[in-house]
Amino acid sequence: MTEGANTKATHRGDFIPPQTEDVFLNNAALDNVMSTVIALGSEFWALQKRMNVMETLLEENGSVSKEMVEAYRPTEEQAAAWEEQRDRFINRVYGFLQNTDPDSKRAG
Repeated sequence: MTEGANTKATHRGDFIPPQTEDVFLNNAALDNVMSTVIALGSEFWALQKRMNVMETLLEENGSVSKEMVEAYRPTEEQAAAWEEQRDRFINRVYGFLQNTDPDSKRAG
């Protein structure tokens, strides 16, 4: 490492090497909150997508196993619908971050 390089552990862990420092709001505490919100949204969406797979398998087969979930590949129509669902989720959760009006209570 170069002299003065930041060796502080981040939320990214070892699996995503940092390219730059996380700077969203020029405040370490707010940056940590922002990173947490982004990570929670990512985890939530992964669970939602898995739930979509489980619901589909239950409708089609009446039962579901971990192996069935892991092996499942959505149809093109399902993939498109899930992408639309994801985009709505992103707008609902993160749309507020686009607001520049401090009095606004609306998402994106």
